[in-house]
Amino acid sequence: MAGEMSSAALLTQAVTSGDAKAVSAALANGADVDERNNGGQTAIILAVIFGHTHLVQLLVNSGADPRLRDNLGLDAIEWAQRRGLTEVIEIVGAPAPTQPIRQQIRVEEPPPTETRIDTDDEKSRKWLAGVKQRIQEQARKEIEVQQSVPEPTPISKPEPVVPLVEADTPIFEPAPSNPAPSNSVTNTPLLLLFILVTVSIGAFTGYMIMSQLSNGASPDTPTATTQQQPQPHSFLKGTPVAAGDLAGKSIQLPDAECPVFENEPRPANTAYTVNVHIKIDRTGKVFWARAEGGDEPLRRAASEAASNSTFSPDKLRSRETEGRITYTFER
Repeated sequence: MAGEMSSAALLTQAVTSGDAKAVSAALANGADVDERNNGGQTAIILAVIFGHTHLVQLLVNSGADPRLRDNLGLDAIEWAQRRGLTEVIEIVGAPAPTQPIRQQIRVEEPPPTETRIDTDDEKSRKWLAGVKQRIQEQARKEIEVQQSVPEPTPISKPEPVVPLVEADTPIFEPAPSNPAPSNSVTNTPLLLLFILVTVSIGAFTGYMIMSQLSNGASPDTPTATTQQQPQPHSFLKGTPVAAGDLAGKSIQLPDAECPVFENEPRPANTAYTVNVHIKIDRTGKVFWARAEGGDEPLRRAASEAASNSTFSPDKLRSRETEGRITYTFER
């Protein structure tokens, strides 16, 4: 187990320094090419982060998996996209070559497209024919229902009684005073349609009235009050110090400020120390930061301040590097 850990450490150190011979020697000694460090980065991810593009092809040929993700959820291809390393994307993101044997077998297979199209067309025609048949049956049933409804029988009036008169007496017939209308509504389907339209109009009118009443509600209606966020009582100020190889090479080291609220559990007059491990690009900007020590609010404030720090590219010799910034928080 000690030998495996030593080989993995040698592989990580060789990739970080960009030494291709050391990488080949570590792999020859049995180092796992997909071994992870504390941050979850594999050898190929470290090669992309530190810009050692000449090691990417070597690691891919040794079986490195560029799709493995680190603790930040990024793989080698996504790191290459962030760093703008197009040559790495061409190496690890190239599509796999097709096999000619499988292509030859695929050419020899008879194309089944025509039979499938014929089957789909036949199913479509049957489905359309079934739909048309159901529509015709429904229309036929509606006609039969309308024809089966009996029309109301008109009420017959009694025949007038003609009095007996002598043959010589002239007969006068009285003219009808109120003739019955000839066009009376006796069609039951038309009457049902009229009732349905009347009910629909009434329902729509009621809906419009209710909408107007709801829109014209009184502006004095109480609304839910938003909860106000608690305001901080004071701030813990964190003083930064660049440690190790970064000492004297900083351009800007912003102070960290951590808000303190009422009933804060931290005791007064106590100093807290947070170490932030950072990685710097060639222009002197911090592109990765991770805090250790203290509680979560202190680590968050220190990481945010460290991410805004800048360093001199000349003093860093325009190379990517990493180091540590120590923050001391006091009231």
